[in-house]
Amino acid sequence: TSVAVKLNTTGLRARDVRSRAEIVEDLVRRAQPSLKHAKRDAGLNVSPLITSISSEELDELVQRAVANDPTYIPTDFKTWFQVHFEGDGTKGEVNELLGKLGGFEEVASVQPLAGTTLPATTTVKPGSDPLFKQQGYLGESGINVKYAWGFPGGDGKGTHVIDVERGWQLEHEDLVSRNISLLAGLNVLDRYGGNYPHGTAVLGEMLMVNNKIGGVGILPGAKGSVVGTHRDLNGGRIENQPEAIVDAARLLKPGDAMVLEMQTGDGVEPDPNLWPVEILDAEFEAIRLAVALGIIVIEPAANGGMDMDEPLKRYGDPTPRTFLKKGAPDFRDSGAIVVGSATSSLPHKRHSTSNYGSRVDAFSWGENILTSSVNAAYENIYTNFSGTSGAAPIVTGAVLSIQGMLGANGRKKLTPAEMRKLIVVGGTATANPKSDKIGLQPNLKALIDGGYL
Repeated sequence: TSVAVKLNTTGLRARDVRSRAEIVEDLVRRAQPSLKHAKRDAGLNVSPLITSISSEELDELVQRAVANDPTYIPTDFKTWFQVHFEGDGTKGEVNELLGKLGGFEEVASVQPLAGTTLPATTTVKPGSDPLFKQQGYLGESGINVKYAWGFPGGDGKGTHVIDVERGWQLEHEDLVSRNISLLAGLNVLDRYGGNYPHGTAVLGEMLMVNNKIGGVGILPGAKGSVVGTHRDLNGGRIENQPEAIVDAARLLKPGDAMVLEMQTGDGVEPDPNLWPVEILDAEFEAIRLAVALGIIVIEPAANGGMDMDEPLKRYGDPTPRTFLKKGAPDFRDSGAIVVGSATSSLPHKRHSTSNYGSRVDAFSWGENILTSSVNAAYENIYTNFSGTSGAAPIVTGAVLSIQGMLGANGRKKLTPAEMRKLIVVGGTATANPKSDKIGLQPNLKALIDGGYL
């Protein structure tokens, strides 16, 4: 079982000479009896939430963010800790543990540490025949990137994208020549099917090579990299999404992009609803840091079919929150571009699995997304990808096509706030925008012909 704990430093007694890690360990030991399956006599593993870089480097990142974005309220990441101990608890036990921890005055926030990746709904199409004609999301019913390719930089040249998730088949026949690098974290087996279909599909949408094999990615000219959410820690393997987001942020330049292929559950039992990861405090603060550094963050709205304007109940939080409803008293804006999904045919309709609401900025196809994949034998195959997992890379492609065209014309790349406004200008609406509530699909042709670039 793994949890993340943020200390409320104003709640600590001045006379307490223990280290912050020791305080966290004591708090968890006091709350741990609620987790009946945990080994009581096992030593807790308590460490800073962000360990991939030094505290000095982390402070420097925060200082850069403050200098770059005057609206950024800096986070002291040294107050965040990750806690791992032997034994697995039921969802109810973990919820109780989080509730007890959240009740301590010394605790500012607590959450489950590990998240969930977005599963792919796939129709496998093996073989290596050219599949470009099946990639409708590149054309007029999609983001119209085929039109943008006719302009300098429209292929994403001069930009960099990082996919943040669990695992990939980087040696896929339609990706291998892109030399996509794992920059941080681990490349592990994806939980869906025991192979790498999810990450491989995401990369394929953006980066498949124009090599007369398979399909063509949205960004033939962009640099692509990956950061894994799994990490080695003291001989074990853990999943740390906030650290992965911070890693991607420090490895990108202002105007570049990361796509967060992840979602998370809430505290509803027995079947949690699915939400974007920014409902969790640690992930929110990591995303906010990235945005303040000038990085465009694209975040799936998640596949819960939920109205995100409704209150949500998080694990260990007794009060329902409206973090995702614009105008609500407790609304908070990470600055990420949140992406919903729609049907592929015109007129587009919100896909039944897509979350929706005022926080969703843009949408794209959530079905029939032809892209690269891999089967259990690690063979090169192609698949029809789906969900907000599939929609997010398409919008990411539109973002970096825009940045590439601006750069090719000697113009400054857009900030996250500027991009979030521009990406939907002249965009395609769904059949029923008021009820669908997933924003607009980017239309690169409209942006180009309208003189916005």
